[in-house]
Amino acid sequence: MGKRKLKRTLGFWDILMFGVGGIVGAGIYAIIGEAAALGGNMLWLSFVIAACVALLTGLSYAEFVSRFPDSGGSFEYIKQSLGPKSALVMSVFMVFTGVVAAAAISISFADYLSRLWELPSWIIVIGIIGLMAVFNIFGAKHSSYFNSIATLITITGLAVIIGVCLPEFGSVDLTQLNSNGWTGVLAGSALIFFSYIGFEDLVKMAEETKNPEKVMPRGILLSGLIVLLLYVLVAISSVSVLSWNGLAQAEGPLAAVIKTKLGSIGSTGLIIVALFATSKTILSNILGTSRLLYDIARDSKIKWLKKFTTISGIGNAPNYAIIAIALTAVGFGLLGNLKLVASISNIFIFIVFGMVNFSMIRYRYKNRKDLKKAPFHIPMNVRNIPIPTLIALLTILILFGYNIYNLTQGNL
Repeated sequence: MGKRKLKRTLGFWDILMFGVGGIVGAGIYAIIGEAAALGGNMLWLSFVIAACVALLTGLSYAEFVSRFPDSGGSFEYIKQSLGPKSALVMSVFMVFTGVVAAAAISISFADYLSRLWELPSWIIVIGIIGLMAVFNIFGAKHSSYFNSIATLITITGLAVIIGVCLPEFGSVDLTQLNSNGWTGVLAGSALIFFSYIGFEDLVKMAEETKNPEKVMPRGILLSGLIVLLLYVLVAISSVSVLSWNGLAQAEGPLAAVIKTKLGSIGSTGLIIVALFATSKTILSNILGTSRLLYDIARDSKIKWLKKFTTISGIGNAPNYAIIAIALTAVGFGLLGNLKLVASISNIFIFIVFGMVNFSMIRYRYKNRKDLKKAPFHIPMNVRNIPIPTLIALLTILILFGYNIYNLTQGNL
């Protein structure tokens, strides 16, 4: 039973929905108000900067996954470039990132659900993480069904916001900085970057994807572009209706936006949409991180880890890995502080993304004489070193610095 392989059941549509769904989740619902306080009317630019930095890293993910369609994701890419010891050290950061992100989003889910139904937060956190773990146990395909439905509901909710706010476009000066200046715009970008952990989860689906060498790169880049367009339009919509200051002070920023246009019914509807958005992101985090743990255990010589290589059950899934990730996420989720947990997760995703870009540069340089082009090959190279990857590494370091600024200045 332990030697059964993951089944290739996912097509391009599944991967695109996982990509969009993994990014358009709790980030836009839970963090947009905090980002508005930093970026003011130029909130939209904070989203653009975060998306562009993420897409540059997405190019590295796209080439690596087309070369190594492995469930380990970044773990496999770093191993191929820097060796197994470096990959094992970095795997701690990777697992921690996925687990803490799931925990942060479960806290956000509890906040939204408590507006409709009064229950202790700890019960909600345990319940939603447990439910998403059950979906994972039923397998990637069944997880994909839920994710696709929840993603369509989430996108519909954002489309409604954009639609009802469209008449207000042009009512505010979108180039006006607040008292934070350009520092606020960049600090907002660093905060928003939390959303883009979805790239890290997506590539871990490679072993369960049909023709992953071609499907995965297209899914990564197209999902990033779709999310960029949605986020910019939602940001413009929000500051046009509420003003950046009103958005920053609202407990449920997007619910407050829709309430202004559609009343309490619209606000309640958006809370329900937010529940789908946050739950599917928890699903993706558990799914991706369990596949990472599965791959680490498979490649490791540590005996006690081998239990996580067991593929079993109705979904032909790594169930022990799923259960371990879910239980750990519950532990962090019970801390209850969304902003702190999300900011910690952000630090680690910057580290992981930075290492993926560094690994791409190292891999290209190490194999510059005899390296064959991958099915997806990053363009604009000088002596086989991809210029976009160098830019990605530099911009990640800059945003990492602004994320530290957010923590030290109390912006979180």
